[in-house]
Amino acid sequence: MKELKISSFPPNKDFKNFKNIASNRQKIINKTSEVQTNTNYQMNLIANNIYPDSITLIIKNIVNEVDNTKTYYLANAYGNKLPIFKPGQYITLIFNINNMFLSRPYFLSSSPNDAINNVYRISVKNNPNGIVSNYMNNNLKINDTLNCLPADGEFNLSSIRDKKQIVGICTSIGICPMISFARAIYEKNIDKLLTIFYLVKDQNNILYKKELDELAKNQDIKIVYVNKSNNEKIDISLIKSYVTSKFTVFACGNKDFISEIKSELSQVNLEEKDFRCEIVNTIIEEPQDIITEEVKQEEIEVIDETKKQNNVKTKKQNNAETKEQNNVETKTEETQENKPQINEYNIKVFTHENEFNIKCKEDETILSALEKNNIKAKSKCRNGKCGYCRTLLIWGNIKVDEELDNRRKTDIKNNYIHPCITYPTSDITIRVDI
Repeated sequence: MKELKISSFPPNKDFKNFKNIASNRQKIINKTSEVQTNTNYQMNLIANNIYPDSITLIIKNIVNEVDNTKTYYLANAYGNKLPIFKPGQYITLIFNINNMFLSRPYFLSSSPNDAINNVYRISVKNNPNGIVSNYMNNNLKINDTLNCLPADGEFNLSSIRDKKQIVGICTSIGICPMISFARAIYEKNIDKLLTIFYLVKDQNNILYKKELDELAKNQDIKIVYVNKSNNEKIDISLIKSYVTSKFTVFACGNKDFISEIKSELSQVNLEEKDFRCEIVNTIIEEPQDIITEEVKQEEIEVIDETKKQNNVKTKKQNNAETKEQNNVETKTEETQENKPQINEYNIKVFTHENEFNIKCKEDETILSALEKNNIKAKSKCRNGKCGYCRTLLIWGNIKVDEELDNRRKTDIKNNYIHPCITYPTSDITIRVDI
């Protein structure tokens, strides 16, 4: 083995210069002007237009769809072109509802060409427990403005990474990114073959049906409707009957749906890079202890109706039901006694300016607790993928769903969490960017 001599290293002069790098750098910084960099440079203006921090949108049109869904056509409120996006990406809308700072991601169902023409399109399905979805579909009207974060997400087609044959699998509102895929292929922006398997309730509840049928006239696009009411399902045999070559899968739906699709696809030899999924409607949680006046009124009406019905019953019925109710009440009491208590924990929140002390239940995400207390925590995807809500856990214990945990190894090692999918298991202290 050749002996390494000191002479093989750089001269001592270079070592001295290396040691002085930090001090010399600081001297240069101290000499620089404190005047802010000119933001009017042409390059800066171009960059800000392409990648703005936020966008003010105006509602141009609202269309009532099937299955308690509304479609919103949005434009830049100031008439500028909307930032371009990749098919399959989402935008994040920001609201202040009942003194709660809330953000929600919505997939764009329009094509990138529409953005050039100053049009974004999203669809919002009413969620029975959804504060934001109910607020939007019951209150928003044409010419209202919305605050929006630019398009984001890795659920998009890649000409290099993905196979020529693309398989889209979706249900309900999960059709939105698939429509964007189809539009991009239809308009010759992407050179792919697309087959969409769309699980629907029945033939009368198909979102974007007319548009999908029109897109299917293109030889590169196939639309397969799978009717749930007829006990049809999306399985590997169905996929193989339409797709014979190797393919890349994009799946979009609720958590249970994605689990079923994963199970089916385990029967084929798919590379990890050839399966991507997005979970919708499951992680987008609402603060459960906040009940709107509409819900309260509905509960009152149900109770009143029950009283009326009970008054009509005969004495014999009442006696029989009294015994049954007593048994039920006893069982209920026993069940309630055995029901595990939901713990509530203290969360100390540090921002760059303030300190907050809030409460969070163990079955509630930390992000939901922050929103309830109007702490303007950063968030986009709300399913643990984008990392935009990345937060430092200073002290305490948490739990994360392993299936949704997409943190980098270095973040896990250094106690960074994604509050959108994280639950407390003790009192905790965190530092939040707002």
